[in-house]
Amino acid sequence: MNLSSLVSGGCGGFSMSIVLRMAEDADFPVMAELRAAAWGEREFWMERLIRYRLGQHSPQHALLERAIFVADDAGSVVGFVAGHRTRRFDCDGELQWINVVAHRRGEDVAVRLMSRMGVWFVEQQLSRVCVNVDPANRVARRLYARCGAQALHEQWMVWEDARTMAESVSADGL
Repeated sequence: MNLSSLVSGGCGGFSMSIVLRMAEDADFPVMAELRAAAWGEREFWMERLIRYRLGQHSPQHALLERAIFVADDAGSVVGFVAGHRTRRFDCDGELQWINVVAHRRGEDVAVRLMSRMGVWFVEQQLSRVCVNVDPANRVARRLYARCGAQALHEQWMVWEDARTMAESVSADGL
């Protein structure tokens, strides 16, 4: 499997102006703002995100290995995704967060981030990946399903094979 081709193929077609890269220290304020827009305060998320990256904050059953990628459009972070190794629900990996700036939602940013996270899981030789998702969040549930996830429990979805997060699927839209 050619992993670099999966990032360009992903769960749908997308703009070439966005660069996906590992998060850097300077990206954390924007990531914290994105999280705070949905819930909580920026300062809370700054601390939580930094501690998560350092392995000092871990969700239940999380293991130390983790990654955070940002979508960078001409020097501006327009979204990010985070994931880690886990033992929750007999999974190997867990998608922790995915956020996109409001004015870029509905574009290809989320699918590109999902695809990149899927490639990281495959690179880590992880297969089964879970994600916690509110049953009322139809947009997120459609995104995850579009990228190959299936319902696990009311609050959880699962990819039985992480390669489906990264491989091309139907681009029917979100």
